Amino acid sequence: MSKKISNRMPWTLDAQMFLRLDEANRLLKAVRAEGTESEIPDPTRIVDQLIIECLIFSGLQSSEFCRLNVVDTFIGTGRSSLLVVGKRGRRREVFVPERVSELIQLYVEKIRPRYLPVDWASDDVRKALLLNERHRPLTRPTLYRRVLNILDRHGFGDRGSIQLLRHTYGYLAYLLTGSNLLFVQRQLGHAHPMVTAVYAQFVEEDYAAIADGLVAGIDARINR
Repeated sequence: MSKKISNRMPWTLDAQMFLRLDEANRLLKAVRAEGTESEIPDPTRIVDQLIIECLIFSGLQSSEFCRLNVVDTFIGTGRSSLLVVGKRGRRREVFVPERVSELIQLYVEKIRPRYLPVDWASDDVRKALLLNERHRPLTRPTLYRRVLNILDRHGFGDRGSIQLLRHTYGYLAYLLTGSNLLFVQRQLGHAHPMVTAVYAQFVEEDYAAIADGLVAGIDARINR
């Protein structure tokens, strides 16, 4: 028997569940000012910056983020992406901005070594990327509390959650890629584009200009 296909959206989203462009920019400026752009850089604040930038520019879920090993970051290869293990062990490559890869490399080279457990070799790239100040891999509850603290510190405590950053990525990626649904779907690891399409309702587009663009595009190809 074939499965019945539902026409209902699998989940809903409202405007309080993600940061708008100006809000995301304000958060990024704040964590950068405390982190790498500080006059006296604090390793703890740089890790906070790394967490926020990685999550807001990749859309990873907390479990995916915590499962990252050093080797999954491709640092030193010139490739700005993360090899992510999702549900049921499914792997996907998530592309991130170069500045995020540079921040990861800074963390791995300058900060992570001071957090290594005593029985871990410094060159073992198959160990956890993210370590806390207690020399332990970052867990989902620890990450959750840390993200909430960062968001609260910068005025987003009433909406604080890791999902806020994942949805922010989904919204901004859809908005700033010209509504590239397939890109956003693959980046977020959604099984079906219907799930990803929920971000489209928050992106205003000039349909008249798009319609005119179709004609201009056709004319340009015909008249080559």
